[in-house]
Amino acid sequence: MHYYTFAKEITANARKNLKCELDVPYAATERTKYDIYGTDLSKDAPIFVFVHGGYWQEGSKDMAAFAAPVFVRKGIKVITIGYDLCPNVKLRDIIYQVKTAVEHILKYASSLGCRNIWVSGHSAGAHLAASLLFDELWLDKMIEQGHLNLLKGIVLIGGVYNLKPLVDTNISTTLKLTKDEIDAYSFTTLNTKNNTPIQQLKVIVTAGQCDSPGLINESRECAQKLLTMVDHVEYIFLRENIDHFDIVEKLTKEEFVLTKVILSNILHE
Repeated sequence: MHYYTFAKEITANARKNLKCELDVPYAATERTKYDIYGTDLSKDAPIFVFVHGGYWQEGSKDMAAFAAPVFVRKGIKVITIGYDLCPNVKLRDIIYQVKTAVEHILKYASSLGCRNIWVSGHSAGAHLAASLLFDELWLDKMIEQGHLNLLKGIVLIGGVYNLKPLVDTNISTTLKLTKDEIDAYSFTTLNTKNNTPIQQLKVIVTAGQCDSPGLINESRECAQKLLTMVDHVEYIFLRENIDHFDIVEKLTKEEFVLTKVILSNILHE
């Protein structure tokens, strides 16, 4: 498949051509590590975090450095997060791991005097990035530790935000989803009316014109849900025949509209 070949080549080239630190552990297992690109940039350089997709059962940080070449050239460090995969772990375990990784990165950034952090994810990775916004206990913990003020934005790219349509698919068989997990992690249908409003943080939700109608609809529903709890939400529908994989492959292009939007937000924060 073109996507996997392209992703591996981009990541291999980024590791060869950029100053980087690979396999930084944030937990005890082999996959719970992240890579940092642009380690030669200034200590206060902004950080862009990327969480790969693969329906929580495929993919790795070894094929996730799409943004690194352009972003590092613009003075932004890029961190790609790895995590364990189903069926070896449960979905709730992966969500916990990603929150642990982001907490680890926030502490690292704070120690450096980093200017700001943006967290992004693609496909299932967008679901994992979105999970940060729906966990009030985690958000409160980050506030108490004095780190949440560094987190300025979340970018959700071609995401999966409702688990219920997966129930009768092979994906669900591998994930072994329980009813409690489906209810807790279907973000578009959660009751958020009592959630504390999230201020001083922007969320960008984006989908491609040629993605599946179901995922496009979930992105719209996710943006609408987030409007009930986040002060600043932007929804971007990418036309020009952008599909589920183009949308991240084109982050390698400085002229791509989504690349320009993300760079503008990070650099003008």
